Amino acid sequence: MSYDFVEKDLAHIRNVLNHLEHSAGNLHACETGAAIDLHWWRARIQAVLATPLLPIHIERQARDLLVRLDHLPDQSGLRTGDAR
Repeated sequence: MSYDFVEKDLAHIRNVLNHLEHSAGNLHACETGAAIDLHWWRARIQAVLATPLLPIHIERQARDLLVRLDHLPDQSGLRTGDAR
């Protein structure tokens, strides 16, 4: 089974997180404004983790992205991993 799509999706998410991390201080001033939904990105990563027979190197990449996502503040001021 080819995991090319999954790896490309993770690469895309990594690029988005790079952008968000560099503009974290200005999340409200981003041109996308309220369209930034960190929970949506989390769901995409979790969908990758739910892929059957996921190779360990892809699982590690996905889990690393979740950790990075947890360190970004969402629009309510909570981190994405915090309970509401």
